[in-house]
Amino acid sequence: MAGGTLALMIAGLVGFGAGAYLAATGERPVGIALMGMGLLFQALTLRQLRISKVKDQGDAG
Repeated sequence: MAGGTLALMIAGLVGFGAGAYLAATGERPVGIALMGMGLLFQALTLRQLRISKVKDQGDAG
């Protein structure tokens, strides 16, 4: 797994967790925005994993 993929994964988890905490403690708009960014990073992570999986299968043949 590439370093960029790991960075996206960690950013997604931290962003979503921080957003959930902020949304629960009173900063609702900021929390919702952070949770949205966290989900975006997770979607980008899944995209990168899917691309690397396809690339690995093509190289094996």
